[in-house]
Amino acid sequence: MKKWGSFVCRFVMVSILAICTSKGFAEESEKKMSPGPGEVFMNIGEVIVEAEYDTKGSVDLPGSVDVLGQNQIEKEVTTNALELLRRIPGFVYRDYGNGGVPSGFTMRGFNSNHGSDNLVNIDGIPINDHFWQEDGAPDFNQLTSDEIERIDVIKGPIDARYGNWARAGVVNIFTRTRGNFFKSNLTTGTWNTEKAYVSGGSEHADGKFSQIYSVEYFSTDGWRENTDQERQNAYAKWYYRPAKNLQLGMQTHIYRANWYTGSYITEEQYKDNPRQAFAASQDDGGQKDLSEVSLHLDWDVNENTPVEARFWYKENAASRYADWGSGQTEIFCTEYVYGALANAAHTMEFSETSRLRIDTGFDYRDFNSNASEWQTNARVRQALNAKSNYDFRNMGLYFKANYDPSSHIRLFAGIREDLFYGDTKNELTGNKKDMDDYDITTYKGGIIGNLTERYSLYANIGTTYTLPKKNLKYAEKHPGVNDLLFWEIGLKARPIDQILFRYAYFNSEEDVIREVEGKYVSEGDAIRKGHEIELTASVLKGLELFTSLTLDDSKYDGGENDNKWITAVPKSIWKTGVQYDSSFGTGARICYSDVGKWYTDATNDHSYKGFHTADLTVYHKLAQKWKVSLDIKNLLDETYAEYVGFWSDTNQYISSNPRAYYLSFRYEG
Repeated sequence: MKKWGSFVCRFVMVSILAICTSKGFAEESEKKMSPGPGEVFMNIGEVIVEAEYDTKGSVDLPGSVDVLGQNQIEKEVTTNALELLRRIPGFVYRDYGNGGVPSGFTMRGFNSNHGSDNLVNIDGIPINDHFWQEDGAPDFNQLTSDEIERIDVIKGPIDARYGNWARAGVVNIFTRTRGNFFKSNLTTGTWNTEKAYVSGGSEHADGKFSQIYSVEYFSTDGWRENTDQERQNAYAKWYYRPAKNLQLGMQTHIYRANWYTGSYITEEQYKDNPRQAFAASQDDGGQKDLSEVSLHLDWDVNENTPVEARFWYKENAASRYADWGSGQTEIFCTEYVYGALANAAHTMEFSETSRLRIDTGFDYRDFNSNASEWQTNARVRQALNAKSNYDFRNMGLYFKANYDPSSHIRLFAGIREDLFYGDTKNELTGNKKDMDDYDITTYKGGIIGNLTERYSLYANIGTTYTLPKKNLKYAEKHPGVNDLLFWEIGLKARPIDQILFRYAYFNSEEDVIREVEGKYVSEGDAIRKGHEIELTASVLKGLELFTSLTLDDSKYDGGENDNKWITAVPKSIWKTGVQYDSSFGTGARICYSDVGKWYTDATNDHSYKGFHTADLTVYHKLAQKWKVSLDIKNLLDETYAEYVGFWSDTNQYISSNPRAYYLSFRYEG
């Protein structure tokens, strides 16, 4: 258990260091982003974006895009950045209670065991891994939530810029990359939770050069037995603007984590004591070391032609220790990733209301993964069970266009070509195998009709795919590509300035491929469909009401599970709340979430009733630059589990936290 005194000393020393390196900080110039003609998204909280070099275009897509703004982000107390997405309509967080294993989440009928159905980009760079835990899993543990300025969640595979791992959608995260500022956050709370974050930035040479340095320390004993977590993050960012229309940058990041896990417990154990750990899990958990560096180029060739490029290198080494009842094993993986991407756009203005924007570009990723399995005892290696090396490469080319023939309509179309190739070697036997190449073309299209300035209709359609998972890609007999067709129709309305409303109906059809008598055959489709409603109302000055409802009807069509519900996808997700910000600096927010029933097995013989929780936040601005907040999670102290699966003839539970309190002090100047 960490001592509070030593924690304060660490925070004070880091604060002094950051203050010394950030002398002369002042406020960064900012602007507010709000919906405009042709932009179909729901703004959750005020959105603050940089004045320059922020032209990613997520919000002009003909689909459902939710934007989480900075003033909402800075009110949240989180253990990792994925928790910020709890506010997103239709999103369910699957917290496994591990500090270093990517948690899962559900969105639009996709049960992403470790988030692998969603592409996640940080400042334009994808973070999905090839081999750690699950093919395509994005690890949000490695990102400090305080570092984030904005999150765009694109629902559905509607953007041709993105290929592999984006079948459920794309999460674009933007961090602070410039400005004169100093900010810090000190949090303490239940379960001996301690968090310290300090960040400072400065600009020099009339704004041509900027630098940012950030550090984070986090630890907790966890609400369950054997769920201690500890991590550290450090960031450094440098940007140089030799001309007004050109920006060059470099970012570096180091992440270290160590954690324990209580693992899954049976339904009987959960009912007896939801905080207990699996009996053999006392040494289970893991550790991870990650280092990465990236180069950034943003160049406005002219006012209508922006160009961006990213180059990156990442290496990580991660271990997961688990005893599933027959002795502890260690899954150890080192992964080295090289990547590059570039996008060039050009806008042609035909009149004041008619324009055409064309985007074209490429992306390339090279994964070298070394995976091994060890028999262990109390995290000490005893024998090597397996060891293999995997090389996996992906090249993507795309073209897309937005055409506005008038102020009332926008047409969208895109095409993408992906090539995958690689090889593997069994380090114990020396056997080598080339992966069969995959060459996949996907198509996107959509339309936005602005009936008036206050009402818009939109529709989109897109194809995408899923490759065979992990080492199945390299097998002699491997499954084929799962094809998927997605479409959506919706309405966005602002009948008066104080109300923003959106309705969407979504539908996707995906091949279901199973192994039958040694052969992979198609056994029907997985049909994911449903309705989603979002409403935000500013009824009085400083008072905002918000609610969203997602009704899901995701089932199998054909095969042995014909007309059965897809596992782990809730039938309903309702989120509602109220937030009040007074003119004298005091505010409060209460959020309620009701997640409906889901089935835990494919035959639908077993299920979980779902859960509901309420969270309360009260905050006050002590002075111009100081803010204090009290967060109460699970206000009603409900006993619940965010994830329940089924195996070994019983439901298996990952218990979620009882009522918890967190006190935070924030400074920004």
